[in-house]
Amino acid sequence: MPNSEITKANTIETFMKANSSLRVGKDAVADFLSRLNTLSEAIVKAAETNAINQNRKTIMADDIKEAMTTVTGSTSDLPFLFKQIETLSAKDTADLSALIREWVKSH
Repeated sequence: MPNSEITKANTIETFMKANSSLRVGKDAVADFLSRLNTLSEAIVKAAETNAINQNRKTIMADDIKEAMTTVTGSTSDLPFLFKQIETLSAKDTADLSALIREWVKSH
C-alpha cells in the first residue's frame, strides 16, 4: 500500500520554519501532520462523493473546492453561507437581520 500521509514530517517542519520566526517543536510537527492527514482524507472523501454524485469517475478542482467548504465549514464561500442562512427559522432570520443592521450602523 502506498504512503497514506499527505506529506512528510520534514516538509512540514521546513514549511513551519519558513513561515514563522519561532523554533518548531517535533511534537508540533507531528501534531500538524496528523491533523493535515485527517483533514486531507476528509476532503478527498467529500470530493469523491461530489464526483460520484455528478456521475463522474474523476475528481475535479470544483469537487475539491466544494469539499473544502463542506469539511471546514468555511463561510468565505457566499453560496455556502447563503445555504446556511436558508435553513434558519423566520425568527432566527429576523434576529440575524437585526444583527446585520446593527453592524452596518457601527461600521
